[in-house]
Amino acid sequence: MFSFGFSGDDIEADEADLQSGLDQGSSGSAVAQGKDSALPELVPAQRHEISEWIPALPSQILYNTLTIDTAEDDAALTIARRDIYDIRTQLMAEDSADHENEELISGLEQGDLKPNFYEGGFKTWECALDLAKVVVAENALSADGDQHVIELGAGTAVPSLALFAQLLSRPASSDSKSKKIRLTFADYNAVVLRLVTLPNLLLTWNHIINSPSHRTRAEQGTEAAAEPEAPPAEEEELDITPDLVTAFQQDLANRNITVDFISGAWSPAFVDFVTTTQTQHQYKQTLILASETIYAPASLTPFSETLLQLLRRSAGDEQTQARALIAAKKVYFGVGGGVDEFLAVLGRIGGDGVEVVQRLDVQSGGVGRVVLGVGLV
Repeated sequence: MFSFGFSGDDIEADEADLQSGLDQGSSGSAVAQGKDSALPELVPAQRHEISEWIPALPSQILYNTLTIDTAEDDAALTIARRDIYDIRTQLMAEDSADHENEELISGLEQGDLKPNFYEGGFKTWECALDLAKVVVAENALSADGDQHVIELGAGTAVPSLALFAQLLSRPASSDSKSKKIRLTFADYNAVVLRLVTLPNLLLTWNHIINSPSHRTRAEQGTEAAAEPEAPPAEEEELDITPDLVTAFQQDLANRNITVDFISGAWSPAFVDFVTTTQTQHQYKQTLILASETIYAPASLTPFSETLLQLLRRSAGDEQTQARALIAAKKVYFGVGGGVDEFLAVLGRIGGDGVEVVQRLDVQSGGVGRVVLGVGLV
């Protein structure tokens, strides 16, 4: 049975800020169950199709670019992300007379977290960059067979965007027999998925597909190079026209890429929504990504149970494989979470049926960071 808890999506703030958020009431079984009267009720899991949110895209989006260096060589990959002030502008424009978005705007500006309400998904955090480097270095979507990528606590979705950008560097194929790719983005906040994750997907697609060099290589039927041609601008603006949106959706279809979104708390229903496609279509490989989802003790059990259930359902037989890559700080001082605590909970729940390997170890002045590979044995 699942223990319900709020997620720790992509947290990268001062330890004092984390402690402040937790002091509002994030410890103890009552809070983990969402029963503390000081906290909002947990948001139930819900599935969203890309077609729901495409019409709500603004007419223009400000964005910046981010270069992901690989861990193996000097190659790099550039993705695009919506500017945080542009997100704020849309939140303010959509605010009601009751100022329902006021706390979200405050969280975006100040980095404040509110358990069961806003889980930090508007910003990109350090461990997400570590995870992106790992997936770019291993070119995770290059293997044969249909594949499903699931990002938990996605937020700005930098790791998945890195994989998406690699995928776009290959010539598109309208062959119905080419392999299928499904991208599932999950975040506690539906508004984060709508205002950040989806726009970032569109922005990254446009940045790569509509670059002059990519069009030339596409005409020649060759694969795009990884290196950016010139230093990216600090801030750019994209007009979101009907033609652009149609081209985006058509290109995804041509490449056999499908996208869906899951919002709400980790729970049995959450797992059901994520794995619905597994019953409709068998994916040869499933890759689960998560960064900084283990910072708080109250989230360790629900996250670990969700992770293991997703792995078990995705690896149903000898023909299918499932694995996870988890990025986190080794220790979250003053908060209580960390890698050792996560491994203890994972071992308690999964027992000898779980294998964990260290994929990346980063020591850079502050607290150490790691990327762990998790699989079933």
